[in-house]
Amino acid sequence: MGQRSPNDQLAALLAESGWSGGELARAVNALGTKYGLRLRYDRTAVAHWLEGSRPRPPVPGLVAQSLGRRLGRAIHVGETGLGGMAGGGASTDTVLKAGDPVERLIALCGADADTNRRLALNRRMLTDVDIQPPAWPPAAGPQDGPPDGAVPNQAPHGDARLSDMVTVFAELTYKYGGAHARSALGAYITDDVTPRLVPSPDGEAADPLVLAGSACLSHLLGTMAADAGLPNLGYHCYRSALDLAYQAGNRNVYAITLRTMAQLALRLDDMTRARQWSERALEVADPTATTHVLSYLYAGRAVVLAVEGERENALADLLAAENSLDTEADPAPLRPFTVYPPAAFLYQRGEVLLSLGDRGQAVTAFQQSLAARSPAHHIALVLTHAHIAETLLSLGEVEAALEQCREIFVHYPFTASRRTTMALTAMRRCLAPYRRHPQAREVRDQLIHLTRRKAGVAAP
Repeated sequence: MGQRSPNDQLAALLAESGWSGGELARAVNALGTKYGLRLRYDRTAVAHWLEGSRPRPPVPGLVAQSLGRRLGRAIHVGETGLGGMAGGGASTDTVLKAGDPVERLIALCGADADTNRRLALNRRMLTDVDIQPPAWPPAAGPQDGPPDGAVPNQAPHGDARLSDMVTVFAELTYKYGGAHARSALGAYITDDVTPRLVPSPDGEAADPLVLAGSACLSHLLGTMAADAGLPNLGYHCYRSALDLAYQAGNRNVYAITLRTMAQLALRLDDMTRARQWSERALEVADPTATTHVLSYLYAGRAVVLAVEGERENALADLLAAENSLDTEADPAPLRPFTVYPPAAFLYQRGEVLLSLGDRGQAVTAFQQSLAARSPAHHIALVLTHAHIAETLLSLGEVEAALEQCREIFVHYPFTASRRTTMALTAMRRCLAPYRRHPQAREVRDQLIHLTRRKAGVAAP
């Protein structure tokens, strides 16, 4: 083997950041946890990287993201000197580099159906692939939109078959989580949807309503992947949804997808993209967007602003979302992409207030969300009860918090979701100081039992 060359690029970035090797290792480990990875790097590992060794993907991407967040600018893998390690293979490159959104969607579904290719694709971090949304000028009037005869402002459910399937898979996701039935959605897109997206032999383009409905399904596939612990795969699916919505001329589906991408970025502590995408969603939204869409977009940006500590702006967006909310809307049947349920808004109100330090008001909002939530939406119920329990513990209300935990026990067994598993893990940590409290110890033991029993059930 040839002698390794010192990694001067990584050394320069490390010096600029002011971090030691151990601090970089800890940052990479912490970020890896957000992506569902158990990493145990230390200063020795970083020393090896500086000497010229290269970790396997997705670690180079995690290094780039960690350094980028420290330095306040985008850092690509190539800038770290850690790129070039084989990880995804030609098939992964084929998926990501497909220029046509229909071809990319077919390739994504095919990759998701194969465990090895799925995991290889999920190792491709955002810093490896440029996933910038297609340029779409800010909405100024009905004349704005892409060329080529696309029909703007159409609802995504003009096609009855696609509308029904969007509803079916959205309902399954809300009930059970992203690790349930995702392969069925991928198969449906591949076998039934993509053939309708291919231009006819005489060159006639696909129906814009079919394109928009396909964008909704690709969006759902991304949401399911992210919820199953495959966030990068989720981003790639969202990118296809953006492209399809753009081809359809549907600003609202495009904006909704950007907003959802922002929430995923927020969960990954990527504040730059969370802010960028939540703002872009409101810029792009159709000037004739419904109150439901506007409420959804404002609430999403309010959450981001609250996490960043911008109290006045966050509350202003929350008020705008509330003013746009149609509280008289019939929540059944579920109409994803067209209806923003009050229960969902109240949950996000709770998140905003919690981030701003208004814990009592946050608990009230979460409780109101529970009252309006379908008893079958197990994912949201687990997450909401967990939020309330953690907040009550922080207020010293131990008994009330334990009651919330017992409600979690009812719904968690129905879920196949990394988010709910992480919520229970966080709850266990919150209860750790109460080991001498008999009921708290009993609840914590039950949380441990549930998460261990579920280990592997919601695996990607």
